Amino acid sequence: MKKIIGNNNIDDFIILFLEKNLTEKNLMLSSIDAYKNDLNDFHRYLTKNRIQLLACTYEHIVFWIDSLKKKSFEQTTLVRKISTLRQFFNFLYAEKLIMINPVTNIISPKKNMILPKFLDETDIKKILKYLYSNNDTFKNFQTLVLTELLYATGLRVTELVSMKLSNIDDGLESIHIMGKGNKERVLPLAKITKKILQKYLESSDFKKFKIISGQRWLFPSRKSHLTRQAYYYKLKAIAIKSGLSRNKISPHMLRHAFASHMLKNGADLKVIQYLLGHEDISTVQIYTHINLRESLEAIKKHPIRNALRED
Repeated sequence: MKKIIGNNNIDDFIILFLEKNLTEKNLMLSSIDAYKNDLNDFHRYLTKNRIQLLACTYEHIVFWIDSLKKKSFEQTTLVRKISTLRQFFNFLYAEKLIMINPVTNIISPKKNMILPKFLDETDIKKILKYLYSNNDTFKNFQTLVLTELLYATGLRVTELVSMKLSNIDDGLESIHIMGKGNKERVLPLAKITKKILQKYLESSDFKKFKIISGQRWLFPSRKSHLTRQAYYYKLKAIAIKSGLSRNKISPHMLRHAFASHMLKNGADLKVIQYLLGHEDISTVQIYTHINLRESLEAIKKHPIRNALRED
């Protein structure tokens, strides 16, 4: 280690940092690659300005951050790069490879909250109206059931398309899902969802496909079960036929719509968190901002507000 310090070789420091994160934090390789790219960028900055790593100060890092801002990086990228550098210097300080930590007083800019795109209730009605009017083939009927079930439960698209018949209880009252982290959740089904699901299960076409695919998938295809990509493209086509932009719909946006509309109609945030299968409630709180935005728009149209403006 002393040899590394003596040589002041930043490449060796970076390797040590990456190895520690890979082995001890069990990070994905994509995260390690991002760390590596960020630190290599910082290395180039030091080299260009003839700054030795061990002589790097708070002021040098502030200048580096300013140089990033001039490159017009997105806020999320800027926050990530600063976070990477903070972790790197914290590591060097903890390992006693540096005596003074230059990032101690560095303040990261706040992430801009990116609200998810979502469909309003009018959009959902247009899509379902089209699907109910065009379910004469098994594939179309299957797409209708997929969409009803997704909007009714907020399932992840992978959870949805890979559902097995064993996920549904005998009375069609609920479905059992094994989600991320092998955590099971039980999702109740509304009457309209149960009705369309029962009709689907009793159809002769479903029974025929069930035999072909091995009698276990809820949404069978010729080989196994419908893929999420296939459903994605079906939704895009339906959007156009429903009079919506194809960019306005995806399975994930239907999941967002489920959560947002549930909250708008009085559902508890904790309940929505459970139904979506999120471990951290802060992930779900984004939907409060969506509904706040709607509320602000409604206030702008309030007759009292408009009357005051006229006065």
